[in-house]
Amino acid sequence: LGLELASATPSVTAIWPPTGVALAALVLGGRRLWPAIAVGAFAANATTDVPLYTAAGIAVGNTLEAVVGASLLAWARVRPSLDRPRDVFGLAVLAGVISTTVSATIGVGSLSLGDSLSSDALSTWRLWWLGDMGGALLVAPVLLVAVTHWPYRDLPGRRFEAVALLVASFVVGVVAFREATPLGFLSYPIYIWAALRFLQLGAAIVSLIVAALAVTFTSSGDGQFVVSSEDDSLLLAGTFSAVLGLSGLILAAVTSQRRRAEQAARGLASALQAELLPPALPDIPRIETAAWYRAGMHGQEVGGDFYDVFESAPNGWMAVIGDVCGKGPEAASLTALARYTLRAVGCDPVTPSDALRTLNRAILEQRSDDRFMTVAAARIASEDGTDVITVSVGGHPLPLLARANGEVIEVGEPGTLLGVYADPRLADSRVALAPGDALVLFTDGLSERRDPGDEATARIRTALGASAGAPAHEIAGRLQVAALGPADEADDDVALLVLRRPLADDRARLPGEAGKAIASGTLEAELDPVPASAAYVREAFAALRPKLDDDTYTDIELVLTELVTNSVRHGRLREAETIHVTGAVNDGVLRIEVSDLGPGFEPRTPRPAGDETGGWGLVIADRLTDRWGVRRDGARTTVWLEQDLGPGERTG
Repeated sequence: LGLELASATPSVTAIWPPTGVALAALVLGGRRLWPAIAVGAFAANATTDVPLYTAAGIAVGNTLEAVVGASLLAWARVRPSLDRPRDVFGLAVLAGVISTTVSATIGVGSLSLGDSLSSDALSTWRLWWLGDMGGALLVAPVLLVAVTHWPYRDLPGRRFEAVALLVASFVVGVVAFREATPLGFLSYPIYIWAALRFLQLGAAIVSLIVAALAVTFTSSGDGQFVVSSEDDSLLLAGTFSAVLGLSGLILAAVTSQRRRAEQAARGLASALQAELLPPALPDIPRIETAAWYRAGMHGQEVGGDFYDVFESAPNGWMAVIGDVCGKGPEAASLTALARYTLRAVGCDPVTPSDALRTLNRAILEQRSDDRFMTVAAARIASEDGTDVITVSVGGHPLPLLARANGEVIEVGEPGTLLGVYADPRLADSRVALAPGDALVLFTDGLSERRDPGDEATARIRTALGASAGAPAHEIAGRLQVAALGPADEADDDVALLVLRRPLADDRARLPGEAGKAIASGTLEAELDPVPASAAYVREAFAALRPKLDDDTYTDIELVLTELVTNSVRHGRLREAETIHVTGAVNDGVLRIEVSDLGPGFEPRTPRPAGDETGGWGLVIADRLTDRWGVRRDGARTTVWLEQDLGPGERTG
């Protein structure tokens, strides 16, 4: 292909793709492949009109060029994935500029000895050097990136977007390089698009496409690069493409570095945050518990919200929730101080207000950074057969008590922030927890929004009223929807904790043993239509836990619980009829199906009003999954959902 474009000298061309092929072959396969480069180079040059000894000399130069280039890249520790700017610069300087001088020098010398030079040696050397440079900078990156980035699962762009990018690259290339009017700048946005959305792979492929179009039109005598010399015209087209290609690769490398830094920050924040929250809530006699936490800022910083539940003397339990001023390591250290101080104090028979006063003293004594926090503490104890909760609030949103009859009231008295004053105003408030009642503690991320028109507090109260008598996990799920609001994520960190006294019929029976099967790495269960099935399906879903990251597992567990709860409450199933649940991970996609013999419903995106008691499972499915739908298989109605898994999650 390159020799077809030769003009002044049959063996010298301004476009020489084999340089990039040879370089990529030795970098990826090792320098032991040099004999193949030598044979190929000799075979290609032997087809020209030069003597065989001249062709042999040119082949030696081509081979040494690839060997020197691969050696220099290895010496400089340039990664073939080109995922750092220094890798792109190394490729440009070491392989593009330096190693190509070897082939140009030996090649021109061989032509001179064979009396095959058609023009002066300096001009021929320049043409040879720049032609090989273009091959190294346009062809080698495509091969290097295509191999090292396989299977391309970490690209921000999707398949349909990739198709659109390829079509746009071709169309823009035709428009920009067909006419003599200098319109090459039209390709700039395509390079940027490719680099930002498809990283090195996109930048390299788009560079090659644009270069091919520019060279094609230029070799035909069309376009903005045509000058009096055909070789110089092709050099202009190749150089223009190579410079833009390098720019795209550098932008892609910077974008990749930023993405890796963000992923590392998220991983560190997630790991640190996990240490600041209890790994699991304890089992409290006669009390259901449920909790939910999501960090704002896309999880890149450790949040200041926390919750905890632990045993408290004598014969009681303490539940706390708090919000530390700020984010990051400093906030995390204050969170740790709060959790472990309250746990230590809880070993003694103290009231919640006394526990918060002790925490306030610890903050003032051990902290000098003027950080403060808000905390709500609730102590649960049984008094003469009645579950009594004592609540104290230090500058925190007042907990809400959702009665079984749908009434929602605030519990406690507003108190002073902790870590500000030596003698904060704190008080204890007592309330009895009747069967079906639920106490909800939450941070301000649930009730405050940047949008002044967003009535988050009203939405929370409405959701609690509609959840009257619902299990703790269902209440937490509905409040999660309230926290997400119109957008798909919270503006701030959000934490909530639900303490509920079950109704007597909540404990009717667990699903029967018949039909239960949890295969290794898959989910399969037959559930009886009773409230306890929601708890069982969460236990069964744990079979998929090793294949999912923490956020995905938490989200899908919530969705699955809601779908099963919907089947139990609204499926109108008889005692002998069951709910069938399956789940598996295949080809990077998690698919869950929940089916029953219920009457079915219209498969549309639900928008339940605040006073509705149905449809919330589908609201959550719509918000937290990539795809969902409903199908009718004979007498059974099946709700299915799918979630695309990230590169760090395992596939089945």
